[in-house]
Amino acid sequence: MSEVTEYVPDDYLIGAPVTTRATIKAGETFPARTPLMFDATDTAALVKWDGTPGKAVAMSARNVTDTGSDQLSTIYTQGGFRIGFVNWPDTVTTEKAKRAAFLGSAVYVDDEY
Repeated sequence: MSEVTEYVPDDYLIGAPVTTRATIKAGETFPARTPLMFDATDTAALVKWDGTPGKAVAMSARNVTDTGSDQLSTIYTQGGFRIGFVNWPDTVTTEKAKRAAFLGSAVYVDDEY
């Protein structure tokens, strides 16, 4: 006889996530679920999002600690996330700004339905 386990998704998800590994720029430290954008001087590396609407392209899936050099880390490149579970920059305080973060990317944020 087999045991059936009910799947319960993580509280922060509202859509099916897709992850991959990407290069995080040296000097970066941030918690999981931090919006990320391409670095202005090295577009092959990601850094914390600066609050500019539409510049966030991904979200960190893990905590990142500066190792002194570029490093690979798991990121979300697609999926839906609850606004309250995202680690927003201190300068991003309005729901409008939070919703505008990922415009044009496959990542989106929303409240519970």
